[in-house]
Amino acid sequence: MNVVFQYILAILGFSIIIIIHEFGHFIFAKINKIFVEEFFIGMGPKILKFKSRGGTSWGLSAIPVGGYNKISGMDREESVPDIAKDKVYYSKPFWVKFSVIFGGALMNIIFAVILIVVFFSMGVYSPTSTIDFIEKGSPAQEYGLNINDKIIYLNNTQIKNWDDFSINVKKYPNENVVFKVLRNGNELSIKVKLGVKDNEGYLGISPKLEKKSLGFGGVIKESFKLVGNFTITYFKLIGMLFMGKLPFSQARPVSPIGVVTIFQQSAAMGSQNFILLVALVSLMLGFGNLIPLLPLDGGHIAVMIIEAIRKKPLSKKAVQVYSNIGIIIFVALFVIGFTLDIFKPINISNM
Repeated sequence: MNVVFQYILAILGFSIIIIIHEFGHFIFAKINKIFVEEFFIGMGPKILKFKSRGGTSWGLSAIPVGGYNKISGMDREESVPDIAKDKVYYSKPFWVKFSVIFGGALMNIIFAVILIVVFFSMGVYSPTSTIDFIEKGSPAQEYGLNINDKIIYLNNTQIKNWDDFSINVKKYPNENVVFKVLRNGNELSIKVKLGVKDNEGYLGISPKLEKKSLGFGGVIKESFKLVGNFTITYFKLIGMLFMGKLPFSQARPVSPIGVVTIFQQSAAMGSQNFILLVALVSLMLGFGNLIPLLPLDGGHIAVMIIEAIRKKPLSKKAVQVYSNIGIIIFVALFVIGFTLDIFKPINISNM
């Protein structure tokens, strides 16, 4: 795949995730009859614009990265157009406002699940019992095993896949065993004295990978298992980060430049890997936006909850101070991420 095309695909993937997020806010605003003044794809000067019958301005900005929508009444101090006088965000009840704010993260999660289903529908690579690589100086090389040999028995135990091989070979550290292999259609018995690694039996081979179809049930099962495991791991790492238990090397911030670079590297590894990465970044954006700091969605939700408990709005000054804290944190993270992405870019092949 051409490198230029990879970067175009990377920018497109990054943009789609943001647009999907904004569309989540938009669709819940529309469902709850809140006026949406603008929905634009991209950033910077507006180069293409039209107005729908409902009064929303749609268009394209000069820099086709990301997007945004403007929901009327998100700021109590702003002036609203006449068409929106009875359709402003701040006049709606708590659960309506909550749904509009949470809708962005929810749409990212739904989008991610759909992509992960697509990913598993394309089949998955699983290790087989056929040898693809032999380590130099290993027992496999010493006793004459060859690449493309298919291991079918270890002593009297049948080997059907890599898991069977791995589990059984570990049982015999530094012991003599007999492998029965298929080589060019012929069965051969090869005696091997296994080595020892971490107090377990060791042969010194790597398996061939084989792409398999999972079927509908398998696709759904694996999709939700991946989403569940990723969600648990994500929030566990967030907790470790706040408790200072996560090394900076594993928690370094990434700027938009770094995200696009990661997407480009993923695109170079094939469309299926690219789809999975877009899905995982969409999940991270959805979860990350719920962190209770302004200007993130989680910050707006936190303000809403405080106001619901107090039964009156927070002062403009209090909201501004809360917002400034968030902005300072995110500007610092952006500068650190941008610097690292320029001078120490991420290479996903080393992760």
